[in-house]
Amino acid sequence: MVPTPAADEYLLSLRAVRERCFRVQEAGVRNRLQHFDVDPSKLQDVVQFVVSLIKRDFDDPSAMPVHGIWRHFESGRPRIQHLLNSWSSLGFDATEQTRRVLDLFVVGVLLDSDVDHVWTYREKATGRAYKRAEGVAVAVLELFTAGAFSSDVNQPHRVDSEALMKLSLETLHKGFQIDHERNVFIGLEDRLELLRHLGQVLQERADYFQQTGPVPRPGNLMDYLLEHKTTIKTKKGALILLETLWPVVQAMGELHVADRANGKGGIPSLGDVYPSSAIQNANNPQSTDHYVPFHKMSQWLVYSIIEPMERLLGATIEGTELLTPLPEFRNGGLLMDTGFISLKQHEYNRGIENYHKNSLLPGQPKIEVAPMFEMDDPVIVEWRALTTAYLDIVAERVRDVLRLNRNKLTLTRLMDGATWSAGRELAEISRPNTQEPPIVVKVIVVGTARCMDTDRLTHGSQ
Repeated sequence: MVPTPAADEYLLSLRAVRERCFRVQEAGVRNRLQHFDVDPSKLQDVVQFVVSLIKRDFDDPSAMPVHGIWRHFESGRPRIQHLLNSWSSLGFDATEQTRRVLDLFVVGVLLDSDVDHVWTYREKATGRAYKRAEGVAVAVLELFTAGAFSSDVNQPHRVDSEALMKLSLETLHKGFQIDHERNVFIGLEDRLELLRHLGQVLQERADYFQQTGPVPRPGNLMDYLLEHKTTIKTKKGALILLETLWPVVQAMGELHVADRANGKGGIPSLGDVYPSSAIQNANNPQSTDHYVPFHKMSQWLVYSIIEPMERLLGATIEGTELLTPLPEFRNGGLLMDTGFISLKQHEYNRGIENYHKNSLLPGQPKIEVAPMFEMDDPVIVEWRALTTAYLDIVAERVRDVLRLNRNKLTLTRLMDGATWSAGRELAEISRPNTQEPPIVVKVIVVGTARCMDTDRLTHGSQ
């Protein structure tokens, strides 16, 4: 099955994500799913749980924070604001401050990982210990401020192509406080490869990343966007089209992951795209109509970098309604731990058998017994598609309950303030020892036979 150029363009688009995921959801309504059962009577339980968390945590739901990596850096204290204050005091204008935040956030997304629950990072400035995605963000921030991603010792607070291409594994091991006996971080080698690839992309796409300054930087994409022919400059700020930003973020990492992962990271040249048997037409086996795109890493990048553009420069990003719920396994876990969707019995048994076989391999992390599948397994494809589609439906139901429209309760606020945290809290209750999602996703790490239990290595975290 070789996609045509028109099919390529469609599958690379954001529009295709929602359309294809809803085709899988509609197959579920018709009881044609291959791997999951859906219990419609439990949908209201999902909605009620999400609403209860919103009411518990926020006086004004419309004021919930937007979804993006900014929140990971702010765990415990306003670190980004402290950086902005320091840059402002040194005379850097809002545009350069935005470039620097984009530098940091792009690297933060590519290194983002909800790592094994045993890994801990101790912040140098405070001595506080952080775990999982928040710990990774604090580690990245301290590497950034130390100049680990800059080739100019006089400009440490930036990220540039030269430094990324020369970045060593030893630097990351030290920066993440890795101890191979007591403080293990699985998959850092893959993350280093992704950063080095970003360095190459920065140099190869000077049109995106070197319109300003002596070296290509991720943050220079701001200048590309501001000067693009489709951008409209207003008194309030620039009006930037999402379709202008979209190919830039896809080039940063997602397509490289798919090209190098032997099918585990998606389809070469298309990215985070997988076939789904639930919507395959048996009469036309050569068709790609059953390919389901997710573009999770690229969407997570977009969600993360448009926030500083809007907050610091007053920019407006037109077209964000095309962005979808992210098929992150906290969100998918929410649907499973409430009983709304469940693995068919034969797939559950296959997943447990996979788990036991994997547990016999040397060096496996300690995880609770749960069904295990590889990233490209049809079970995972169906799970991710159902997660993307049903979170859209949950969002509409939640808005109805709270009597808020889409402008007041955007999808990005709902994900950050409710569905992701709901999935994490249910995991803590359901699997208290490890607090992991209900399905373990095996990701082969370069040079090892170990696995991770999330999709962070192939498609980014959130």
